Amino acid sequence: MAQIEFSLLYDNHKEMVWKLISRYVFSREDREDLFQEVFLNIHNALPKFRGEANVETWLYRITINAAINYVKKQNFNRKLQQILESLRIVEEISPAEIDELSLPLAKLNPRQRMILLLAEVEEKSLEEIAETMGLPVGTVKSNLHRAKEIIKKEVVKDGSVFKLYPEVETNCSES
Repeated sequence: MAQIEFSLLYDNHKEMVWKLISRYVFSREDREDLFQEVFLNIHNALPKFRGEANVETWLYRITINAAINYVKKQNFNRKLQQILESLRIVEEISPAEIDELSLPLAKLNPRQRMILLLAEVEEKSLEEIAETMGLPVGTVKSNLHRAKEIIKKEVVKDGSVFKLYPEVETNCSES
């Protein structure tokens, strides 16, 4: 297979990569960092691309893997910050602002968040998600179901469904 030129790949797919990482990382600075990291990973992996997979699937996989690693690193740093704060080694730092609608997504683990967004936002089939993430279809299906349950619970919790989606009528008095 003919070697793909990086600049052409970048020009054709930068919007897709930006949109994808924007759904997993909340602050603009983190998005920019991750965007650069993804394209650095793509550049480094390009010589090894054999063309056995669709280019877009390959890019999704690199992007998702980078996002999972980035989120894990951020979670580790956040836990370390909490430990240091509890030991009074550093002063408390106020958390980054998160859009109110993104709060339920923040309750999901990175895999669940990616599967949910690939299924619901990107409208990928279970098989496409499984191929992209290198998981069995059954694992994708169970993670998607669990993610939807968590989101549902978070949105309805404490009647917040009315704040987020005032047009939705639910019977929250049943507990």
